[in-house]
Amino acid sequence: MGFLNAMSSVGKINELLKDFENEVTISQDLVRRDAPKESLMNSLNVMKSIHQQMIDTFSNSSAARVAVYKIFGDKMRMCEILTYSKNVIFNLYAFIKLNSEE
Repeated sequence: MGFLNAMSSVGKINELLKDFENEVTISQDLVRRDAPKESLMNSLNVMKSIHQQMIDTFSNSSAARVAVYKIFGDKMRMCEILTYSKNVIFNLYAFIKLNSEE
């Protein structure tokens, strides 16, 4: 049972990372097109949801916590992934906040 749980958790993280990569690409396009604040906030909320799902999955599987993953071609472990995704979320939030004050 432990091995199957580990494989399932690692697979789920890989799916979440693909979703996160796609959402980052979408948000970059939205920023380039000077999209409305609501569109950017929607993208931000999707990223926050994915980030939380990764936290939940990592917390339920020690194998997932020590595995190595790829995001945007870089190899990372849990701590690096969560730090990276958190920074992307904070930077998008700062961009939205800065541009909504104008």
